[in-house]
Amino acid sequence: MGKAANFTQHRIWHIFLDVLAFICGSALYAAGVVIFINPNQISSGGVTGIALIIHSLAPIPIGLTVLVLNIPLFIIGYIKLGWRFIGRTAVCTVLMSVTLDVFGSLLPAYTGNRILAALFGGVFMGAGLALVLLRGATTGGTDIAAKLVNGKWPHLSMGRVILIVDTIILLTAALVYWDIETALYSAVAIFASSRIIDSLLYGADKGKLIFIVTEKPGEVADGIFQQARRGVTAIRAEGAYTKAQRTMLLCAVRQNEVAAVRRASIAADRSAFIVVTEAGEVVGEGFKRPDA
Repeated sequence: MGKAANFTQHRIWHIFLDVLAFICGSALYAAGVVIFINPNQISSGGVTGIALIIHSLAPIPIGLTVLVLNIPLFIIGYIKLGWRFIGRTAVCTVLMSVTLDVFGSLLPAYTGNRILAALFGGVFMGAGLALVLLRGATTGGTDIAAKLVNGKWPHLSMGRVILIVDTIILLTAALVYWDIETALYSAVAIFASSRIIDSLLYGADKGKLIFIVTEKPGEVADGIFQQARRGVTAIRAEGAYTKAQRTMLLCAVRQNEVAAVRRASIAADRSAFIVVTEAGEVVGEGFKRPDA
């Protein structure tokens, strides 16, 4: 009974976090579009970018257009990908469509410097999308289309498909607004959005991966633990040319801990061979929790 109750509480807590993230993410994204992007004739790319182009040609609500454009993608996605993938995405898309139209009548528009509008619009949109992605959902549109295309033609990556679609939308927006700067500012907004998404999704969990080939693995590992408080994994290694037996230590650290690990390694073994490389994401003790 206790396990069932704990499972129920855990499930309720996760649902609450999902709903909170979806609402806050939708609000941030909608604020970026309504305050900065739309008033300055900047495209956001994706389905929202198409909706903005349609809105500039006819007084149709942006959120309603986003929802209508996503319906056929939802149907195809459900058939091809299943309900598990589409369910959360549908909820997020509906929330985002509603907030776009509600905020459109409530929030003021910024019509000053267009480069500032592109940057802040991208930041708001990126932060909103990151909150949604952190909870395992997407906002539909080109994400679904890219996954469907990738499923049929695996040699076309999702990133490449989205880039192609966004490029077409930006060029279309430039033609509709008859302003090449629209495409340029739109590219700035999309770039800012992507950087914010990467920073929020992986920035806090980015780190460095350090490989240390040494003849004194015990001393090096002890020094690393004392100076950086990081664990080390020992791997047997052999020189391909000399056939000499060595130990390679593997250590994942945060970026500000690299100097301490390097210092400790050299202090323990002056002849240690050290390689430092990027770690896009580190999951486990001392970093991101596995269930986050």
